[in-house]
Amino acid sequence: MNLEFPHFCTCDNKISKVDLHRIGVKEHGNGTFVSENIECHSVRLAETEPGGVYDWHPAPRKQYVVTLTGTVEFTFGRGDVLIVEPGDVFLANDLEGKGHKWRIIGDIPWRRLYVHLDKAPVT
Repeated sequence: MNLEFPHFCTCDNKISKVDLHRIGVKEHGNGTFVSENIECHSVRLAETEPGGVYDWHPAPRKQYVVTLTGTVEFTFGRGDVLIVEPGDVFLANDLEGKGHKWRIIGDIPWRRLYVHLDKAPVT
């Protein structure tokens, strides 16, 4: 699965804006929110079947990654390990060096949404 959403933000590397809402609690326990626009170049859905692995690589661009289904183990250059599960969001920003590697844990495909904060890398 590899889908683009041009109505969400542009897919041709022109900068668009996406609303980011931060919800929190202020004084006296009252809930509130702060909204801001973040730059977005494109969004993409991707799916990798169970057993999928991706060896060492840096992130191709600065991007949010939202896990929709599946469990993935990320390993980083210093040996740190991060387990990502449905609902987890992370900012991939390791654009240089060894980067990270990942493997799918279990028998559920890893479905995820990428929100590209930088334009597509030049290949």
